[in-house]
Amino acid sequence: MGFTTIIDILGAAIIGGLLLINLLKLNENVYQVDSATGHDVSLQVEVINIANIVDSDFNKIGYCANPLNMNDDPKVILADTSSIKIVFDVDKDGVYDTIYYYVSNTSYLSNTPNPRDRILYRKVNSDYPFIVSNNITEFKLHYLDAFYDTLSTPLASPGLATYIKISFRVEDPFAYDEKYTEAFWRRLTVTSKNLKRN
Repeated sequence: MGFTTIIDILGAAIIGGLLLINLLKLNENVYQVDSATGHDVSLQVEVINIANIVDSDFNKIGYCANPLNMNDDPKVILADTSSIKIVFDVDKDGVYDTIYYYVSNTSYLSNTPNPRDRILYRKVNSDYPFIVSNNITEFKLHYLDAFYDTLSTPLASPGLATYIKISFRVEDPFAYDEKYTEAFWRRLTVTSKNLKRN
């Protein structure tokens, strides 16, 4: 075996090694993009599901199937930055129900790697709370009066709230490469034709 043959074999091994490293790096990049895309799609679906529930409820504030039972009492009875109690006829039986949205603290999901995730609850009257999402990292409510002036929270008189701004963020409970996939939803103003205006 000659000297040039050894150099040819070493050169081929180095080039083959570089090609193999590039292929492994490409495979890692494809996996990372595929993983991020999959997590992003599942979070987008979750955002749509949460938004549909929240939007449906907030559009019904003050609704009552029996117009004779409608009254002038405030339809927002508790208003804070991350919790709200609203009133409408959920089961269309002509009687007002109280719907309470609130978030847990982060210790409820301490078993997940994401340190920010919480549970968003929806409670109707005295029923057991329903979990709307367990990937919420932010659920914010802002209240405005009839003149679009922002009201400070918690509202001492929730009946003053004429418009409500809602926003929430969800994050994947598991990080990829130390990054959590997230999705955000915001509705600038929510008002209901039945919401009491002062």
